Amino acid sequence: MRRGFTLVELLTVIAIIAILAAIIFPVAGTVRENARKSRCSSNLQQIFVALQAYKEDYRAYPPVLGAYAVDANGNLTCNPANAVPFNLAPKPLGSYLRNDEIFYCPNNPIDDKRVITQAVYPQGHALAGQPVRLRPGDASSPVVCFYRYDSYSTGRIGQSSAHELHYTLFWSNQALNQVENQQNGGATNYGLGYFDGPLGPKPTDNPRQLGYRTPDTTAVVTWCSYHRSYNGNVPTRAKSDIVLFLTGNVKTVDSFKMFESPYTMRP
Repeated sequence: MRRGFTLVELLTVIAIIAILAAIIFPVAGTVRENARKSRCSSNLQQIFVALQAYKEDYRAYPPVLGAYAVDANGNLTCNPANAVPFNLAPKPLGSYLRNDEIFYCPNNPIDDKRVITQAVYPQGHALAGQPVRLRPGDASSPVVCFYRYDSYSTGRIGQSSAHELHYTLFWSNQALNQVENQQNGGATNYGLGYFDGPLGPKPTDNPRQLGYRTPDTTAVVTWCSYHRSYNGNVPTRAKSDIVLFLTGNVKTVDSFKMFESPYTMRP
């Protein structure tokens, strides 16, 4: 006669399946996240190649990494109803890249190319907390908006819907230059920065800024913050931020350090 499973046998099988699931699911999640980080790193490497080609052609780096939000006439706009999709917006690097998907991190929750946002300058920037304008530091200059699809021009602030700028040509003031001097062990003596009055380049400024003719190759170009985990709106200490340096290196660094002072990071 056939005998069915006893209750003990069924419970044993269920327990074994639960144990195996507890082992397999986290591993599968880690594999997926590593694949997403790999794609994100590849995107940044392709962006670097495009930036260098642009620099050779124009002898300067572009004012925006992806694109400013514009209307059908090419005018700047922060009105979502008027903004054309990201794929139709003029991009300085557009002719140097295969497609617009290179600007998209797979961890970015917004894949709609029509969604736009204002942004503020991040912590560690001389204008931290101020809205991003077409001419930085000029309060009469218009505020610009960005496409949330573009994962490398801006990034979310914590777990909110607000965004902060990542790619910038100038970020220094005297206080931030002192931080650089300390990190360099006193080997440098940077003084007034770009955003100290009068606004503009200064002979005592830090050369690790993309806006200078020959910036130091250790300069931070941009970073992706969509791989972070958070404690409230503060990132946890883990090597989750993917940073592109002007050396061409793409490196994972501590998210909390990038949150505190992104532009003083070293490759």
